[in-house]
Amino acid sequence: MFSIWYGVNVFAFATIISFLEIQIEGKDGWAKNLPCWRANKEWLITKIYSWFQGGKEVTGYHLALNTLEFAIFHFPFFVGVSWNIVKELQILSCLPLFWTFQDLTWFVWNPFYGLKKFNSQAIQWHQKWTGPVPTDYLIGVAFSGIFVLVAMIFAGSKVFLWWITILSILIALTLISCIVQLIKSRK
Repeated sequence: MFSIWYGVNVFAFATIISFLEIQIEGKDGWAKNLPCWRANKEWLITKIYSWFQGGKEVTGYHLALNTLEFAIFHFPFFVGVSWNIVKELQILSCLPLFWTFQDLTWFVWNPFYGLKKFNSQAIQWHQKWTGPVPTDYLIGVAFSGIFVLVAMIFAGSKVFLWWITILSILIALTLISCIVQLIKSRK
């Protein structure tokens, strides 16, 4: 199993990608004004991929970025970490958490949004909200949990404890980011 430090790495990578996307997208999220390829909405594969993205438009930008992120998460297997089903399920459980927290930190650090504009009125591309968060975030955590439940078949409850620790680290570091951003915005 991966160590709990994996959670710190997931958060650091999510924050770096957030900063990169802020530089690329600016105030216009979900590649709204980028000159990128946009998939035909009638294609079955587009409908499936869009469903996994909460109904959002499928763009070449996001397809390329998601593929890169998927490859980076699997990189340890190409540099000597031995593959097994539990490690694979751990990686697959961290990907939806990564995408969730990366999206959230995009709003936290984006000077055009911040926490004050983190709502359904300001963010049109997140179409469904559950309370104060996009429903996609809850679905991401649920998908992550499904991979962990499957991993528990092979590794028992220790993988669940690992996942709870990873999720707690991501939440704690996100809260710290929010506090830092609030302090920074008051200056």
